[in-house]
Amino acid sequence: MRGRDSKGLVLCIDDEADLLRDLADELREAGYGALEVASGEEALEQLARVQPDLILCDISMPGMDGYAVLQAVKAAGGPNAAIPFVFLTALAERQQIIDGKRLGADDYLVKPIDYDLMLATVEARLRQLKLWPDRGTGPVEPHWSDTGSPEAMSVLDVLATPVVVTDAERRVHFANIAARKLVEEMDGLVLDGGFCATHDTENRKLGIWLRELGTGEGEVAALTISAVSGEHDVSLFGVALQSDHADPRIAVFLGNRQRPPLPRPETLSAVYGLTPTEARISLLLAGGAKPAAIAATLGVSATTVAFHLRNIFEKTGADRQATLVGLLFSCPAISAIPD
Repeated sequence: MRGRDSKGLVLCIDDEADLLRDLADELREAGYGALEVASGEEALEQLARVQPDLILCDISMPGMDGYAVLQAVKAAGGPNAAIPFVFLTALAERQQIIDGKRLGADDYLVKPIDYDLMLATVEARLRQLKLWPDRGTGPVEPHWSDTGSPEAMSVLDVLATPVVVTDAERRVHFANIAARKLVEEMDGLVLDGGFCATHDTENRKLGIWLRELGTGEGEVAALTISAVSGEHDVSLFGVALQSDHADPRIAVFLGNRQRPPLPRPETLSAVYGLTPTEARISLLLAGGAKPAAIAATLGVSATTVAFHLRNIFEKTGADRQATLVGLLFSCPAISAIPD
């Protein structure tokens, strides 16, 4: 059964009794229903009987921790697997956020809890759920029947440039391997069930941008989405594709300025005749590493790096580092061929 509270039912999971009570009190005062449980095991028992509208779950709990609860909810499938899941954590470490997002977490709140922020997060997540009630929970899968042939789409999967094929209603018709990997590693976008930004303000911007793109064939536009952590932004370049569908497709190319796509070492060896070591040094240089850092990474002397750099400049015909980096970025950025 789903909660009948006017604003929604929130399942609160935390082994700290005082915090659990405070969470529930704040939610009830704001007009939400709140169900309190003190362990992951008890949460799963409740979820077998009740379908809340959102789950607030502590990560660090004895017995079944928050990660295990999230995995169990997603693995069980059914309606509960689509419920927005927000972690409560005492640590805001980047790796912890990445691990949670890979398991399917929708958001994070850091202890001590800012209750105004908590209520804003709950409101935003439930509003997003109302906008996209059919939001799914599983990994994004290509829909060959309405996007293109498997052979055509597999070409996009070998590109190191992240590509998403969507529409004005945010449905994800295809996302290549690079796009799925980028979204897993950042905290600004999600693909499961719809192409959305995790921050409410950014999500509204994205929705307006996609709707405008969907109105005109051949339309090209750009947008920047800010990550929740503020660590990096993602650049979006959208192109409205020619389509016979009632909902025209939009190709969105994602760019991360901190980690631009680079060619594979094998590509540099084939194009310029570089040795494996020279190819690796070239890619480290293109990634912004200084010669001293390259030497430390490879465990060689600065003299050895200088020797390889002379060979690289000679083989590529580049006269300075900027020219060399430009040549490297001009090579096709190909990911490993998927099995």
